[in-house]
Amino acid sequence: MKNITKFLFVTVVLLFTTVSFAQGVTTASLGGQITDDLGEPLPGATVVAIHIPTGSKYGAATDFEGYYRISNMRTGGPYTVTISYVGFKTFTRQNVFLQLGNSERISTKLTEDTNALDEVVITADRTGIFDSNKTGAATNISKRQIETLPQTSRSIADFVRLTPQAQITEGNDGFSISLGGQNNRYNGIYIDGAVNNDVFGLAGSGTNGGQTGVNPFSVDAIESFTVQLAPFDVKISGFAGGAISAVTRSGSNEWSGSAYGFVRNQDLAGKTPVDLVGQGETREKLDEFTAQTYGVRVGGPIIKDKLFFFLNYERQDDETPQPFNFSNYTGDSSLAEINALASSISSQYGYDVGGFENNTRTLESDKITMKLDWNINDNNKLSLSTRYAGADNLEARGSSNSRISFINGSELFNTKTFSSSLEWNYQGNNISNNFLLGYTRVRDDRDPLGSPFPSVDIDDGAGTITFGAEPFSTANLLDQDVLTITNNFEIYKGRHTVTIGTHNEFAKIKNLFFAFNYGDYTFNSVSDFNNDIVDFYQKGYSLVGSGTVGDESDGASQFNTSQLGFYVQDEVQVSDNFKLTAGIRFDFPIWEDGAVNDAFNNTTVPILEAAGKDLQGARVGKGVRTQAHLSPRLGFNWDVKGNKTTQIRGGLGIFTSRLPLVWPGGTYNNNGVTGGYSNIFNISGGVNFNPDINNQPVHVAPGSGGTGGNIDLFAPDFKLPQRFKMNIAVDQKLPFLGLIASVDAFWVDNITEIYYENLNVGGPVGFLNGADGRPFYDRRDEVDPTYGRIMLASNTGAGDSWNTTFSLRKPYTNLTDWLALEGAVNYSYGETTAIFDGTSSQNSSQWRGIQTVNGKNSNLPVTRSDFNQGHRITSNFGFDFQWNENISTKIGLFYEGAESRPYSFTYRDGRDLLNDDSRDNALMYVPADATEITLEDSNSSGSTNDEWMTLDAIISGDEYLSSRRGQYAERNGTQGPWSHVIDLRVAQDFSINVGNKKHTFQATFDIFNFTNFLNKEWGNRNFASSNVQILQTATAGPDPVFRVLDSGINNIKQIDDRGIQSSRWQMQIGLRYSF
Repeated sequence: MKNITKFLFVTVVLLFTTVSFAQGVTTASLGGQITDDLGEPLPGATVVAIHIPTGSKYGAATDFEGYYRISNMRTGGPYTVTISYVGFKTFTRQNVFLQLGNSERISTKLTEDTNALDEVVITADRTGIFDSNKTGAATNISKRQIETLPQTSRSIADFVRLTPQAQITEGNDGFSISLGGQNNRYNGIYIDGAVNNDVFGLAGSGTNGGQTGVNPFSVDAIESFTVQLAPFDVKISGFAGGAISAVTRSGSNEWSGSAYGFVRNQDLAGKTPVDLVGQGETREKLDEFTAQTYGVRVGGPIIKDKLFFFLNYERQDDETPQPFNFSNYTGDSSLAEINALASSISSQYGYDVGGFENNTRTLESDKITMKLDWNINDNNKLSLSTRYAGADNLEARGSSNSRISFINGSELFNTKTFSSSLEWNYQGNNISNNFLLGYTRVRDDRDPLGSPFPSVDIDDGAGTITFGAEPFSTANLLDQDVLTITNNFEIYKGRHTVTIGTHNEFAKIKNLFFAFNYGDYTFNSVSDFNNDIVDFYQKGYSLVGSGTVGDESDGASQFNTSQLGFYVQDEVQVSDNFKLTAGIRFDFPIWEDGAVNDAFNNTTVPILEAAGKDLQGARVGKGVRTQAHLSPRLGFNWDVKGNKTTQIRGGLGIFTSRLPLVWPGGTYNNNGVTGGYSNIFNISGGVNFNPDINNQPVHVAPGSGGTGGNIDLFAPDFKLPQRFKMNIAVDQKLPFLGLIASVDAFWVDNITEIYYENLNVGGPVGFLNGADGRPFYDRRDEVDPTYGRIMLASNTGAGDSWNTTFSLRKPYTNLTDWLALEGAVNYSYGETTAIFDGTSSQNSSQWRGIQTVNGKNSNLPVTRSDFNQGHRITSNFGFDFQWNENISTKIGLFYEGAESRPYSFTYRDGRDLLNDDSRDNALMYVPADATEITLEDSNSSGSTNDEWMTLDAIISGDEYLSSRRGQYAERNGTQGPWSHVIDLRVAQDFSINVGNKKHTFQATFDIFNFTNFLNKEWGNRNFASSNVQILQTATAGPDPVFRVLDSGINNIKQIDDRGIQSSRWQMQIGLRYSF
């Protein structure tokens, strides 16, 4: 291995002195074989492709076997391709459009002609489905689709949802995208080829600044998207889910531009969904709000055919209402009692908790995109793109069926992202090169809103009451600087295209994060809060410095990391209609060592090992060992008849994902000497509520030199997440209506995935009596009480996923001289299994959040994943009506019918049943009859028969629970409820000609949830809570007593009435001027 590494290093150094290629998808390519009419190759034939809008010329000559290849071509078109050879008729193909990442194949037989005066002219097919580069599941989204589809958020999510295997969910920080049943953090996002992931891994969207909900770019700046789930091309890597690539617009020889604006408000939205209206309530409009976006773009030539520019600016000012009807709250407190609580907090502590109904989120952002394209000559082209996105976001707490959330203390977030990429392309006859240099700078600052106050949760039966500082915003700053260098060298030899390349990422990270820095208190009831009976208390803080709280705290996690990738690949054109691609990739992640904790390494480690804990060689300050991650891949594409009517494609290979840096980042301050953590168990004398954030109790004083807090460890042999993917697909052009049918199936096996254990939890201290004989623990009896949780991250190979998709597409077709149509209908079904899904940013929370029967350190089974897709049906249609040369109408429709995320039946914490952590997350035992459970006499009737009748009716009324009688509920045992929603866009264009320039005025109407617009009882977006709780632990083991929460079953089918993807229709009106 050392010799291989040395060889690859030397190879890369040599390549840097020559030429290179890109990691993200930025371009398209053209290739084929030229022969005479007898099938003999014509060496030296000239192939010229001209990009008509810019005059960019690409050329190549065929080799001795008649093959030619042109790489690194601009996407879009139209192109005119001309093939000529002395003594033969010239072949011309017009109107060629190249989609992002695709390889257009143009092969022809030239006819000998002594006069050579004629030429053959053919107009290209534009379906984009039959593509020799396409092996695994992928979706291309063209500029026309971007302009036609309903744009609910003007974000990546609007277009990625066209991917049949995608799951799009809206949260407080924007949209989360899961592809192929994989973790949303395991996607790769590239803009103009440069990495644009939130590499630290905090944003559900996976984009920089995504925690605010801001989009990293304006849709008006994008030329096209592509989403690839299994590209068996080793140049594309850094993901286990999917690779999302976008290319920004470029200028051309024609001046063009646009000024636009969009607006939504309360008068352009429906009233309360019918099923959320309680007794005595009426359907209400949303509170007053305004959401508006406006911008301008312009592009054109600086020097005709040589130098072009593009510029886009966009401003977004959004208010997002979060309506809430108190009648839907499932907790014990009445509205009067909630208001009385708020009043008592104000009078006793002088703190205003704010309101809890209809709190409004806000987002203000500015986005700028600039791009320069330079045709240096026919062989060399240079492109420079720069993007800026800045945002201020108030992530206002919103109340729900199970939680009352007061607004003061909500999350305030400021983010600034600067990203730039430089791309250089070279095209020769037998080589092509592309060099890509990318840099991204991110600065995030997250704070709680309002006056400083501790974080408070009050358990309220089946509900929770929350007020005070948002606990994860109390000390939270993040700086990221990421440099990427990508280099690839292509050699063309006969049927072979050999690629030798490298992709390298270098990241510098500074993260200040202390959760619960103002102090965090949990009470079991409103009565306990009023009587100062604290159930649980915790505080994260810095062990170094003077004890200052908030963003001025010392002890940030600071580290550098890098990943070097080297690969070699051969694309073999076995025949004109069969291409085989084989390659291998080596990725080397490099981690720094951190601060050493000698006390832990020399004292605690022997204690843990004596208790039977396997640390797998992990020590505080010891980084993960650098080792090669091998990713061999094999893909094929077979145009069966050679006429683009039947295509069989597929492949198999290994994909190495990036790891969210926030996980290993925890090891640099959760080390026992930098970050401290205290809770109610290690503070002598108990804890009483204290409203002063500067005087919260801790057990190790800051600056004292003492050790304590939580410990994060990574096994030194830890490997990045890797997946083995296998894909087979068939595309068939049907003999009627120009339809294309496809079936796409893939299977994914987890080679390595992250696995967690809390080493500081001892073994079981007993077992429950009766039918539910599970073990229970004593979380106060830590193996080494010096520290809190000692989290060890290692690997597991457990888990897999599979997906099958059926699609029927109608490519863009002119049905008449005034009507064009395109559309698709897709059905996709997928299943995913896993142990830890990696849904949290904190290592401890990954472990604490998992639902189990026997405890979080037990032998955990493989279960249905949080990202399990289930059934999903989508369809999209675009209609283009050209009434005359100056008036046209575009109509776009998108339908989605899908199951929501799966959920688990767990006990609600009162007294912890498992008691291995303050988050119990114990899966429910479903009693077969009344003898298998002890219930609390909640109404003091002297009998629990009525409680059992209530519980028995709940179990019998639920298909899943009734099937599990006498057994434990499974983690994510059943899929969430279905939703059916249609979105609509209507765009009306009016044009006038002034001189030789066309000026267009456009009005757009986007109706989100058009289904609800048509009928107030339609269009419900249904979801289930991740944990459905119908029982609360009133008394812990070994003889537990449970309280029936009959309202908890309502959390199985909840109706979403927040954000854009809500159950009430909303309309966005837009005006645009273009030239």
